[in-house]
Amino acid sequence: METKKPLSASAIISAKKKAIFHFLQLQIFLIFFVSLGIFYFSGGLSGYSFLLGAFSSILPNIYMAWRVFGHKRILPAKEVVKSFYRGEAGKLVITALLLSLVFILVKPLAAGSFFIGFGLAILSHWLSPAFIR
Repeated sequence: METKKPLSASAIISAKKKAIFHFLQLQIFLIFFVSLGIFYFSGGLSGYSFLLGAFSSILPNIYMAWRVFGHKRILPAKEVVKSFYRGEAGKLVITALLLSLVFILVKPLAAGSFFIGFGLAILSHWLSPAFIR
């Protein structure tokens, strides 16, 4: 009978980093191809509005993932908690900033498509348990 040696903390963190960044890549890929379909069937206005909405959700998530998992070393638990709080606070600020900038600077904008893209990107997190183990 063979006994398996437990994974080290750095190996576990490394595997989680890979899984999370792989999921973010998959999310970007999915959003890109859905927006191509919207461009084709509904036109350019709906397509780029959808894409802007989706990226208004995805970019803050990339920041959060970088903030939490961007460290080269293993952090003490207190530092991990701080990085989660800082990441979440930054994510909220970036989301509010992106939403504001899109509504101020982008004319014309199909608000319905924008919010569908934003919502779909948020709902796609429900897929994450299938990819992050």
